[in-house]
Amino acid sequence: MRILDLLIILLLFAVLGFGGYIFLTNLPAEPVEYDEFYANISAGVTSTGDQFYPNMRYRDKAISYSIEDVCSVKKADDVREAFKILEGATSLRFYPSGNAEIKILCSEIAPEPTEKGHFVAGEGGPSEVINSTNFNVILSGKVSLFRNDKCETPAIALHEILHALGFDHNNNSQSIMFPVTNCNQELDDYIVRDINEIYSTDSKADIAIEKVSADKAGRYIDFEITISNFGLQDVTNSTLAVFADSEKIKDFEIGALEIGTKRILTVKNVRVPRSFDKIIFEVQTDDGEISKENNRAEIGVSNS
Repeated sequence: MRILDLLIILLLFAVLGFGGYIFLTNLPAEPVEYDEFYANISAGVTSTGDQFYPNMRYRDKAISYSIEDVCSVKKADDVREAFKILEGATSLRFYPSGNAEIKILCSEIAPEPTEKGHFVAGEGGPSEVINSTNFNVILSGKVSLFRNDKCETPAIALHEILHALGFDHNNNSQSIMFPVTNCNQELDDYIVRDINEIYSTDSKADIAIEKVSADKAGRYIDFEITISNFGLQDVTNSTLAVFADSEKIKDFEIGALEIGTKRILTVKNVRVPRSFDKIIFEVQTDDGEISKENNRAEIGVSNS
């Protein structure tokens, strides 16, 4: 090797350090394969299957709403009463906001009924949902009320709000979620149980290492890692720390992670100690998390 080439390589090491993306063709040893890591992650929460998708919920158990100005006093009162019923039966809380998660509308035109002799009194449902793996997180929902409710209880408003919370129709004619509404229907026990169970998980982020693979050649490793946010809130900032056994090798900035998103980091030529048994990857953040158990992954050298 010429002196000039050697000086250039030494300069690259000085500038880039241990985490440099230096592509050398004459690494000093044969490659060593590592065992691949796959996360085994379970939400620990399962609804009964009466939602549009499993484990549908809003980010927090305190959910904001707005009522369109054109709604009649009767419809607005029915909506507020329906929220009170749900607050009394479940852990949910509802509050008015200009930046509402559930929008109550009264200006939309009712669709044509699909059966003769029926009319459509209202519609509701999630309008924006993101799959964060553990949950189908409802970012926004909508309720359209086309007719005034003639019942003493707010049956129509309650039915449509439950749609906006992710609940589908059922076949029980005495249920508030039966497709045809009457004044004697009641809020089902299974809906109360599902809401309380699904919303029992804290409204926090949940960083998870899904997959890691690595190769070692001499004093260097290459690795690729998939990091996801399975939680209910965005991660504002995060860092990946890499260890050889207990010795930290380098930190890598991961940054922000919105719910339901993942980031794949591919790194080449990270310098490591001469002797160690395993590489440890750990994602660190100051944001609160549902669990930190899935922030860490270990892969050991395969000697076969």
